[in-house]
Amino acid sequence: MNDPGKEISRLAFDERGADYLLAVREEYGNAGPAFVAKGEDVGDIRTDIPYQLVTILRKIYPYMEDGKIAVVIRRCEEKALNELIKRGIIDGDRIIRIGLACSEGQIEACRCTDPVPSCVDIGSPGKGWNEDQLSKELSAMSSEERLDFWVAQFRKCNKCYACSTNCPVCVCDHCVLEECTFVAEKGIPPGMAFHLIRAYHLSDKCTECGECERSCPAHIPLLTFRKMTNRDMKDLYGYESGDTETVSPLLTTLEGDLLEEEED
Repeated sequence: MNDPGKEISRLAFDERGADYLLAVREEYGNAGPAFVAKGEDVGDIRTDIPYQLVTILRKIYPYMEDGKIAVVIRRCEEKALNELIKRGIIDGDRIIRIGLACSEGQIEACRCTDPVPSCVDIGSPGKGWNEDQLSKELSAMSSEERLDFWVAQFRKCNKCYACSTNCPVCVCDHCVLEECTFVAEKGIPPGMAFHLIRAYHLSDKCTECGECERSCPAHIPLLTFRKMTNRDMKDLYGYESGDTETVSPLLTTLEGDLLEEEED
């Protein structure tokens, strides 16, 4: 067990009473997610890899009948977890958060404006990125120029679904992008509907983790696309995803049902 492993094990099991720990561990020369029970050796924990552990948590959570789960999370993962809690997908009372501050390199790679978790247990808080340069350049273009840019980018898409598979807040049981009602079943690249539907589905919960862009084999600047959409949501509705209180401004659920009106 390395030093980060000792500290995270202490925080999770000794100090905060977790039954399980979800973290990134190095083993046999590789690094990946590890799910460790109390009393087990957590091994050599890595904190320098921006692995989306909340995605793993969401997938294994339905099979965890009881117990508290400690998760090492960065700010974007913390916000994604809040979105899952807000939608009733995860019970927040069962989750113990171990806050991990991103390094300067990670902040720069994600052009992150909000990199510090609400509680920092590991690492040193860094300064947020001022602005995504590509977003700035696109905002200076006419609407026609922006459309041409994104049409050209989306023509590179091979419909591999890496963006949705690796997204921590893609939560639909049955993905509409895999149906043929709105998206043609065959054909590469997919039409613009593929990307616009995904943009709508994420418009009230994307936390700008950047996993879609990192996963894209065609190198489409998906994080910039998400940042611009999030900025529009904030400008138009004063809405930002990532907390447990803010009500979505969308009028329907993903299934097309009207959202229940709030009681006065």
